[in-house]
Amino acid sequence: MPGMVELSSVTVRLRYFTLGPINTVFRHETYNVILGPTGSGKSTLLKAIAGIYRVSEGSIMIDGIDVTQEPPETRNVSYVPQGYAIFEHMTVYENIEYGLRFRGVPRQERRRLVLEIARDLGIDYLLNRRAVNLSGGEQQRVALARALIVRPKVLLLDEPLSMLDRETRDRIILMLKEVPRKYGTIVIHVTHDWDEAYALADRIYIMNKGRIIEEGGPEQVFNKPSRVFTARFLGFQNVIRGFAENNRVMLNGEVELGINDDVSGEVYVCIRPEWIRVMAHNDVVTGRNVLEGVVSEVIRSRVGYQLLVTVGNGLTLMALSTTAFKPGDKVLLIIPRESIHIIKAGDGD
Repeated sequence: MPGMVELSSVTVRLRYFTLGPINTVFRHETYNVILGPTGSGKSTLLKAIAGIYRVSEGSIMIDGIDVTQEPPETRNVSYVPQGYAIFEHMTVYENIEYGLRFRGVPRQERRRLVLEIARDLGIDYLLNRRAVNLSGGEQQRVALARALIVRPKVLLLDEPLSMLDRETRDRIILMLKEVPRKYGTIVIHVTHDWDEAYALADRIYIMNKGRIIEEGGPEQVFNKPSRVFTARFLGFQNVIRGFAENNRVMLNGEVELGINDDVSGEVYVCIRPEWIRVMAHNDVVTGRNVLEGVVSEVIRSRVGYQLLVTVGNGLTLMALSTTAFKPGDKVLLIIPRESIHIIKAGDGD
């Protein structure tokens, strides 16, 4: 269909790895982020869309046109690899205009377009500099300019921020967020960084073992995943199997919590550490879902203290606190019902 990339049963067979089958759609002027562990097939999927890897089965449609058997140069797709692939022997100007020269665009028009996109990306002052002398952030913007100047229907970014320091990375994220609508393109961005994905994505795709196992908006995927793998991968450090009945769930055969989900049977209880409130044992607390526990380990972090708390006979929960508790301290854990996400066992194992 026009204005989208549609993958139907796409399978790529490599020597030691099989991608797919992949069935999904990336829509016009959207920022799509593919998340997954190392070796899950994220980069292979990008290379299949770019035409670098041959599709063994299935089809790839771009704007309603079947490009499955088309070579990379005729797909109107720009691919930026993890290392940026800047031509170090060229100037920044020559790097950016490369795609236009390849397409036979007249010199004056090339110059106009190079100056325009260099100003857009804030690198016009670099045009006469040799690419070999650029910083990581400068190389990233040059690679992006070279990819965007040909006005691709699809922009593929393979871990584009992985080699940048945090300050540069945060600045580039603001720029990348504008790309789909500013340049009228579909962006498909591969990463394993949660913060990066959450900041950029209109839609997130979770990959594991060569397949897309879950997709949805950032709020849905990060806070209410449908699969246990997704929950664990995206930081639900508390993923505990239990038994649910009558809006209650029993954990470890002895710890009971009230839940909002009307489910029965075997379930997984998923709770982010930051959703648990930690208080001193002698504080007065009323209400439900208040658990008594003992701190077994304390890990300092930038946003507070990660506490491992033992509840009952061996159930361990991770919570986040701004108070520096010590191992051995007795604490109370307050877990709001609305902060407990339930996945039915068998549905999303």
